[in-house]
Amino acid sequence: MIEDGGGGGARGCPASREEPRVAHSRTLRFWLDPANIAVRLGQAGPVARTKAGPAVAFQVNDPSLIRKVGCGEDIFQAWSADPCLRDFTGDGFAGAEGQAHRDRRALMKPALAAPRLTALGPSVRDSTEGLLAGLPADRPIDVPVEMSRLVAGLVIETVLKSGISPDTLAALARARSVLSAGVFWKYALSPWPWVPAPRSRAFRRALGTLNEATREVYERHQPDADGNDVVSLLKRSSDNRPDAALHDLRALLFAGIEATASTLAWACYELGRHPDHQAAIRAEADTVLGADAPADALRPEQMPRTAGFIREVTRLHGIPFLVRRPRHATYVGEQPVPAGALVTLPMGALRRDPARYARPEEFDPLRWSPEARPQLSPAALLPYGLGPRYCPGAAASEILTPVALASLVRSRTLRTTTPDRTVRVSLELTPMPKGLTMVAAPREPHSPLVPGPTSSEEADPVRRP
Repeated sequence: MIEDGGGGGARGCPASREEPRVAHSRTLRFWLDPANIAVRLGQAGPVARTKAGPAVAFQVNDPSLIRKVGCGEDIFQAWSADPCLRDFTGDGFAGAEGQAHRDRRALMKPALAAPRLTALGPSVRDSTEGLLAGLPADRPIDVPVEMSRLVAGLVIETVLKSGISPDTLAALARARSVLSAGVFWKYALSPWPWVPAPRSRAFRRALGTLNEATREVYERHQPDADGNDVVSLLKRSSDNRPDAALHDLRALLFAGIEATASTLAWACYELGRHPDHQAAIRAEADTVLGADAPADALRPEQMPRTAGFIREVTRLHGIPFLVRRPRHATYVGEQPVPAGALVTLPMGALRRDPARYARPEEFDPLRWSPEARPQLSPAALLPYGLGPRYCPGAAASEILTPVALASLVRSRTLRTTTPDRTVRVSLELTPMPKGLTMVAAPREPHSPLVPGPTSSEEADPVRRP
């Protein structure tokens, strides 16, 4: 799930001629390539004025200022509250501000808090296995679309306690990219409302698909026995009037799909590049995900290899920046910033800070191992944003993502189809590997590995044909 901010893409590891390469938009490369930002920001001072075409932005480079801007809701407006996105956010919490926003989040908080979600692991495992039955094994798959389908199904079944028809689920998975890109461009072009956003008609059709899926989830909802799941809370708060709850439910559904699908898509990309890590995660999954595994065994701390892999995927491929706009003229540090100017918080650059991460451009999940020294804090990744717009579904995502990835690897072997093909980063709210196709072959017999923080050389590699 996502904080109310973000966009663009992230750079992958240096690739050999036998591995897919990652490319970025030439126009927005400075903003979208965190590695480039990390190098240049060291010379730019606490706040840098940047320009790409007609757009002027103020990039905040100092970590303390990043937190101040990200948490300063009274001064800095989050992107989702912008009037240009009213047709997308509607009257839900995503477009609300101040006390109205806090009240809606407080309403949902009990249902999305970690104590209530501790037993979610087994249902995520079982739902993943069911959803993987529809994943083609005899032909290449479009990874972003299939991961969107997988995540949408998981969020609906396990978090929202509902169901959806296979046809609507498939349509929603295809619509995700159009919606994400459409919101990105609507916001990016908002200072120039006379400039038409790309693919406006396709965006309206995709929004219709999201609305249809939301209504289906609302109508098929099966409440928990205590009636305190998130959809039940939304229904009661609106006196069972669908229109009053649908906008919040739509925001939760879209946010639940968006960033988690991106994480799993990039995880598939890295699994194809690193078959030794794929073998190690599979071995760990064999140990932890058995049908008789107790509920408390399906937690990230019980799956250190998988959790570390996801953290490293987030570090290199997570949302590269958050955005805010000052409500009135103000100062960020000593830099004057006019009202309405774009202020960017380069999270991707922080995740490549060589003072914090050794070999920052290298994909190394073992840096997150419990035995690694020095120990790294996952909180430093800020994967769910910060401040009042911190992702409300963070606790659900912390359980859903590693269990889903481990279940996928336990069932399928992921291989790249065209290793020399360039994988581009899409211009969307969250980075997606555009053009990434892979084969998700049924699992082949193998000798199990002993899970743990072994090095790449110690893991038994699964070789690509």
